[in-house]
Amino acid sequence: MGIEPLTDLKKPRLWFSIAYVVLALVGVFSLIPSPDIGVSDKSLHFITYFMLSAGFSTLVRFNRSMMLVVIGLIGYGVLLEFLQGMTEYRFMETYDMLANSAGVLCGLVVRLSFLPEWFRKIELLLFKT
Repeated sequence: MGIEPLTDLKKPRLWFSIAYVVLALVGVFSLIPSPDIGVSDKSLHFITYFMLSAGFSTLVRFNRSMMLVVIGLIGYGVLLEFLQGMTEYRFMETYDMLANSAGVLCGLVVRLSFLPEWFRKIELLLFKT
C-alpha cells in the first residue's frame, strides 16, 4: 500500500520522477554550505516545502496517499534539520522545522484548488496522443 497516483495522468512516472529529483535537490542544497543571500531563512524553508507539498499532493489521490505525502515531507524536513546539525557549517533549528511543516500544510490548500488540473493541461500540450 504505497502512494496512489492520479489515474488520469498519462505520464505519472514522469511527474513523480521530476518531483523526486526536486526532492533530492532540496536535500543536497540543505546539506551543503549556503551563502548568505539576504532573504529570511524561514521564508525560504516555507516556500520550498510549500512547493514540494503542492507538487506532490496534486499528483496523488485525495485519500491515504495524501497523508503519506504530508507525513513524508514533514519527516524529510525534520530529518534534514537533524542532518544539518551534524555538519560543522549548518545548524539544526526548530523554527526551520516549523517553517517546513507550515509550508507542507499550506501546500495542501493547492490540492483543494483548481491547480491540480495544471498537470493534465501540461500533458495535453506535451503529449498529444
